[in-house]
Amino acid sequence: MKVQPFFHRQTGTLTYIVSQSQQAIVIDPVLDYVDGKISHDSLKKVVDELKSQDLELQYILETHIHADHLSGAQALQQYAGGKTAISTKIADVYDTWVETVNGKPLASFDILLNDGDTLPFSDISVNVLATPGHTPADLTYHIDDSIFVGDTLFAPHRGTARADFPGGSANDLYRSISRLYGLPDNTKVYLCHDYPSDDEEPDVYSTLAEQKSENVMLSGKVSEEEYVAARLERDNKLAIPKLLDVAIPFNLTYALP
Repeated sequence: MKVQPFFHRQTGTLTYIVSQSQQAIVIDPVLDYVDGKISHDSLKKVVDELKSQDLELQYILETHIHADHLSGAQALQQYAGGKTAISTKIADVYDTWVETVNGKPLASFDILLNDGDTLPFSDISVNVLATPGHTPADLTYHIDDSIFVGDTLFAPHRGTARADFPGGSANDLYRSISRLYGLPDNTKVYLCHDYPSDDEEPDVYSTLAEQKSENVMLSGKVSEEEYVAARLERDNKLAIPKLLDVAIPFNLTYALP
């Protein structure tokens, strides 16, 4: 299995092409959004790579409804095909934010996923793990020896996702991460975000062993009570994502607010 990251520096987002035997998955694609206008320059780099390797796009997987960037899932599907997929709990997220979408209906996805679902992919499978906490609809995708965790975990020196959005829960997040920590220590943890300086490259992945021993918010020795207290204290100091008022409505409806 081959994993290729694409870093969207403007939003600190990592998109992945995962390929196996000429079949491909794209995870968390991103649109460019500047001064109220959408463009596809970054997304086209993903499309061009799919074409250059003659890969057949099977799935476009969202780890959750993002608050800090606009999803490129619909646009990517128009360019390259594939089936879009997200947690079935997106309906709960929509209900939470319904007043912000001005009556626009929930976007249509080809596949709504539940915990324990599997998607056939070449000669391997995509195993779906529900990992709520950051939002109720967060999913982790377990493919071969790797997990794609969305915002659930960051690089060990950065910690974990925030849990203060509507529907978020630090307790749920602790239990979700603890579940992931039960996987083999050599499992690769592919991240959705990193925030390097302009002259640095992002941290793309770690291992579960590194997360369990080094994560500054939740090592394997931290109790749920300790984590929840630390997470809530940290969340109280965080700013609201700059694009939240645009990203949440767009990612729920595929229409700008």
